[in-house]
Amino acid sequence: MWPYLDKAICAQIRSATEPMFAEYVGKYQIEAIEFDNLSLGTIPPEIHGLKVCETNEKELVLEPAVRWAGNPNIVLTLKLLSFRITIQLVDLQIFMAPRITLKPLVPTFPCFATVAVSLLWKPDVDFGMSILGGDIMAIPGLYQFVQKTIKRQLASLYIWPQALEIPILDSATVAVKKPVGILHVKVVRAQKLLKKDILGTSDPYVKLNLSGERLPSKKTTIKKRNLNPEWNEKFKLIVKDPGSQVLQLQVFDWDKIVMILRIRSKEGKLWLNLCMPLLELTVVS
Repeated sequence: MWPYLDKAICAQIRSATEPMFAEYVGKYQIEAIEFDNLSLGTIPPEIHGLKVCETNEKELVLEPAVRWAGNPNIVLTLKLLSFRITIQLVDLQIFMAPRITLKPLVPTFPCFATVAVSLLWKPDVDFGMSILGGDIMAIPGLYQFVQKTIKRQLASLYIWPQALEIPILDSATVAVKKPVGILHVKVVRAQKLLKKDILGTSDPYVKLNLSGERLPSKKTTIKKRNLNPEWNEKFKLIVKDPGSQVLQLQVFDWDKIVMILRIRSKEGKLWLNLCMPLLELTVVS
């Protein structure tokens, strides 16, 4: 999960800092402020204790104790007159107690669409800042001032119930339709199927599913050496959108399934491929 969070958090940092940087461009002879590198690195935070909170919503609420001594690559460039001043964040360490809400829970990896992060109290942050190879945090009084400023800013923005929301999946992926009914299908029989085997017979079976559904297709049993098979088998298919979904029925020869998947020769083609819109099906009471 860390690569997802790294990418999303860095995007949030860029969007949050751009207007702040823009306020200083044009002042004090500053021409531009921009990130040369912005990555939280490959080392994820360590969790020392975890509390899981139950809710009635489709979400998962976690309250871990987090320590992070990572290897971030954060380099900021300040263009001042004709000079380029490089500022690098070094030796970053953070201890905090966040409330992490994963919501909504969806059947698509990584199984949630958004991460909402709040802080239960002010975090402890320790870091150094290198400018032209020197650590400016060694200047007397500057370290304490920066520490207090960072804690105050984080507290004003993200102390619970305020939260930083990080999108993980796009809205198109999250939109999962709920079932509205069940389609009952009975596969009765087939007649006068083509001879697919060398011995003049076939081993037919039927696959059926609804369009737009990611679940595996339903299958009948295989009727060995039979050109007029009778199944009389019943199936239930979950319907999510009767206005657009289509019932798909396909008849295969069991001996030719390898050809269908690998070679797609003429012999391996389907006998029958029916697509029937659900609204056109006859309801049998």
